[in-house]
Amino acid sequence: MVDVEEELKILENSVRDIITFVLKKSLGDNWVSNLKISESRIGKWKERQVIEEKRLRSTFLDNRLIYYSDFYDLKGIIIKHWDDGLDSVFRDKKLITALLSLIEKYRDAHAHRRELFDYQKYLIKGISGEIRTTIMQYRGKKEDSEDFFPRIEAANDSLGNSISNPTYSQIIVNDGTVRVGEEIELKAYSTDPLGDKIEFSIERIGEENWSESNKRKLTFKHDDIGKTCDIQIKIKSKKDYHAYGDFDDFIQFRYVVIPS
Repeated sequence: MVDVEEELKILENSVRDIITFVLKKSLGDNWVSNLKISESRIGKWKERQVIEEKRLRSTFLDNRLIYYSDFYDLKGIIIKHWDDGLDSVFRDKKLITALLSLIEKYRDAHAHRRELFDYQKYLIKGISGEIRTTIMQYRGKKEDSEDFFPRIEAANDSLGNSISNPTYSQIIVNDGTVRVGEEIELKAYSTDPLGDKIEFSIERIGEENWSESNKRKLTFKHDDIGKTCDIQIKIKSKKDYHAYGDFDDFIQFRYVVIPS
């Protein structure tokens, strides 16, 4: 079963990340101010950012303004700033425009609660995978990282904590406490640049639990009590070589666990 909402979310954030990465280099640190986009649109992003910060005070939020843009804003930025470095990422302007337009069409239908056919859901998944793989291949070359190893693109938990394009071994700290007996669900997303399947391990430090499922539910136990209950998310490809010994990337979520 294809989780359309999650596929769209991870794709949008991957596109936001690569736009930020490329345009910051070509337009400078204040690249948002140099976007070929109306002041009113930028104003909308800022309004949305303020609202979200007030609404989700205890949640890990991304402070980059572009994370409050709409999907059609992203397509417009790619088209208008094609010659500012985005051509090196996507290479074929007509193709990426067509793919994004198709995604936008189905995204609007999903947003308005119109049921999508199964073939449309799998088309979204396929297009998302194609675009994200293209982005990862570009990053592998431009960030001097070998173009053979998958990376964690994003991760989140059921408490509202989330991270997109994390750095290796990054720690996401939950704001607040959890109690023994409470359950959380963690999810991670990755695409292998060479198209192989990915395995995930979502487990406490010192333990591993590999499977092809990108999500797992965990219940906090008495042994977890303390200020540093860390849940590691590791990924690896099916290959017989990896970026770091027996895995390719990892991050961890940290929780303060108190007695029930």
